[in-house]
Amino acid sequence: MENSEFAIPKNLSVAGNSAYSVIMNILNKYEAESGGCRTFYSPSEWAERGEKYGKTSHLIIVYDGGDVGDFFNMNHEQYKMYEEMQDELRKAGFYFEECTGWYSAIYDLINNYVYPE
Repeated sequence: MENSEFAIPKNLSVAGNSAYSVIMNILNKYEAESGGCRTFYSPSEWAERGEKYGKTSHLIIVYDGGDVGDFFNMNHEQYKMYEEMQDELRKAGFYFEECTGWYSAIYDLINNYVYPE
């Protein structure tokens, strides 16, 4: 899917780039649409916007409309997609945290924490 709304943000860390790749693979698999908003922000871009949460993450995902929220927000009730995203990110050493109803942030897995199956 070639779409500027899914463009990789500037100034991402190596970890942020890795998380972006995992997420894009899944979004492409499902042919997800953004809903018209920019989807990805680096933590520095997020801080420049004056946002309060997620500034210490590797990557911010905005899903104010479109299909992207199905993968990051339990309120969308798309549990298979939500769990698939979390599982694939875990395999790469990350997890996402829902910050509000319209964006999430990607963080490193906590050392030695074993997630229940």
